[in-house]
Amino acid sequence: MQSYVKIASREALVEVEQGDRPGQVRVSVDGKDYEVDVSDSGSAAGALSLLIGGRQVEVFSRRERSDGGAKTYELGIDGRQFSATVADPLAHLAQEAAGGAGSERVDAYMPGRVVALLVEAGAEVEPGQGVLVLEAMKMENEIAAETGGIVKEFFVEVGQAVEGGDPLFQVVAPDADE
Repeated sequence: MQSYVKIASREALVEVEQGDRPGQVRVSVDGKDYEVDVSDSGSAAGALSLLIGGRQVEVFSRRERSDGGAKTYELGIDGRQFSATVADPLAHLAQEAAGGAGSERVDAYMPGRVVALLVEAGAEVEPGQGVLVLEAMKMENEIAAETGGIVKEFFVEVGQAVEGGDPLFQVVAPDADE
């Protein structure tokens, strides 16, 4: 399983797969590989004890929110607190294709088919709120607004096939001049 993980300003591609024995996983962080033994620490819900290269690490996690294809977790690692955002590769590509928080137009990041519009044109949306569902590679992907505002228009309709780079919808600030 691949995910993009961002903690503070550091972002990494993290791949996790089952290890050779129960309780073991192989983790790759930007190509650097680790064998990790995982066990329930028993101290609290969401608490794990990890053995990484002979070093024991206590990790506590709590999911805070989900914004489109990304999930935010509050982590405690060896007594230090972090906030981590985890996004699947398609959600990460969508965010990059949309150009970040200042973007008003959201484009398809890969070929697919529009299977649902989650809001109507004219609806007000929050950053990270799902606006439409794009089926790509036999998976349904919720495409979220990158910025808050009003969905000015859709450039697609349900059932329509799109190519990477095709415009999907436009979000404008509520006070923007039309």
